[in-house]
Amino acid sequence: MGRAYNIFLHSIVVYGPAALLIYFANLVFNTVSSRTVVILLYGYTVFIGLLMIVSTTPRKQFLRVLEKVRLDVVFFMTFSILEEFSEMLNSKKARGWEPGLNILNYYVVIVDAIKLSVVRLKNVEESLLARGVERV
Repeated sequence: MGRAYNIFLHSIVVYGPAALLIYFANLVFNTVSSRTVVILLYGYTVFIGLLMIVSTTPRKQFLRVLEKVRLDVVFFMTFSILEEFSEMLNSKKARGWEPGLNILNYYVVIVDAIKLSVVRLKNVEESLLARGVERV
């Protein structure tokens, strides 16, 4: 029960700001309707459902399903990039970086995350080309 509660709270933290931004943008342009709220709630239920499935399913089961659709490479790349991003954040925090409330503090992390993703994807592309996978 504790893990599900933790996932629920984290999902609100992730989905809440985006949903509020969409709601306030609709409010500014005077296009708020009950349909907007229903769509945001529906989006949240889909998001929390996917989070629950992803967090409770072992990685091997995902790979068995994704191999059939040929998305296993994408899964591995995404997982690898997220692990490297987490290591980069831990490294920054160990060097004294603190996120705080100032959005400009995140500039360094965003730039490094983009560089990390580009380098990682370039390495994956080169390794796939070396194995004989052709570009589309």
